[in-house]
Amino acid sequence: MPQSAQPVTLIATFRAQQGHNSTVLSLISAYGDLVRAEPGNIFFDIYTDRDDSQAFVIIERYENHEAFQQHLDGAAGAEFNSQLGPLIEGDGSKLQFLSMVP
Repeated sequence: MPQSAQPVTLIATFRAQQGHNSTVLSLISAYGDLVRAEPGNIFFDIYTDRDDSQAFVIIERYENHEAFQQHLDGAAGAEFNSQLGPLIEGDGSKLQFLSMVP
């Protein structure tokens, strides 16, 4: 199976700035609802670190590269990132792309 036909799975991690946890969670939750409704999205799961409520982890999967690219090209993502950016530490989310082990 060509790589472009394989599912795209990634983990996005970031930390909310002090005092912005609830705002960040509200933004992520609303965005998650939009992403879950996108064609080709399999899941968009939101977590916080058990020991650090400022640390957020999002695990998401798309049916294939085309579905992921459509997600990236959507206006909702740009709006979400512009709202989220000032509320988190650093320059944005750290992304880790995963490959399933056969």
